[in-house]
Amino acid sequence: MPPIGEGAWRPVLSMRWKHLLFVHWRVPPHRLRPLIPEPLQIDTYDDAAWIAFVPFVMESVRPIWLPSIPRLFDFPEANIRTYVRYGEQRGVWFFSLDAAHRLGVWIARHFWRLPYYYARMRWRKLAPNCIEYETRRAGRARAFARVRYEFEGEPQETRPGSLEHFLVERYLLFTTYKGELYRADVAHLPYAIQPARLLEFEQTLARAAGIEVPDEPPLVFYAPGFGVLASALQPLSVPLARPH
Repeated sequence: MPPIGEGAWRPVLSMRWKHLLFVHWRVPPHRLRPLIPEPLQIDTYDDAAWIAFVPFVMESVRPIWLPSIPRLFDFPEANIRTYVRYGEQRGVWFFSLDAAHRLGVWIARHFWRLPYYYARMRWRKLAPNCIEYETRRAGRARAFARVRYEFEGEPQETRPGSLEHFLVERYLLFTTYKGELYRADVAHLPYAIQPARLLEFEQTLARAAGIEVPDEPPLVFYAPGFGVLASALQPLSVPLARPH
C-alpha cells in the first residue's frame, strides 16, 4: 500500500469496492499504442499488453470529510482498462468506465477527468459463489456487457512476480486533460483473489473503445474487495505527444 499524508498525498475520497471480476486478454502492445498518449509507456508482462474487463460494485462513495449515507452512492460499475508506466510509476489506463449513477458519472468526468458513461446496470447474487452483472450504456454510444460467473476456493494474496500480481497491484491511475497528463493515487489492502469461471459472457465495451480482444479463453479471477481511499488529480506537467 502506498504511503498517504506526510507530504506524499492526501485522500479526498472514501469508498468500498466489492465483488470484483477480472477478465483479462493478452494483446500485442502495438495494437494499443495508437490509443494511449505518450509519454506513457505500455506496461507488459511476458512481452504482452493486457486488456481487462472489470465489473464490480461501488459502495459508500463519499468525500472523507462527510459521513456515509447508506445507499446514496452505491452502484455497479464496469471498466475496460490496460496497464501503463510513466518512468518508474506503474498504473492503470482506463478506456471506459460505465456506472449506474448519473451524479457519480458527472463528478468523475469533471473532477477526475475519466471517461465515465452512464449505463443502465444491474447485478445480483444467484448463489453464494455465483454473480451476474449486466450493463447497457445509455445514449448514442451503445455498448453492453453481460456476464455470469462463479468463484471458488479461499482468497489468497497474489505472489510478487506473478502475472496476477502485475495485473492487480496498481495504486495509481493516469488520465489526460487539455493536453496535460495527470495521475491520481489510491490506497487499499493488497488484493486477495480467487479462481473464477465464466458461465455466460458477452460484451461490446472493448470494441466501443477501439479494441478487438482475441478469440481465446481469457484469464479470469475474482476478488471480494476492500475499503479504498483516493486522492485528487495531480498534474505531472509534461507535454503530451500525439499517439502514433
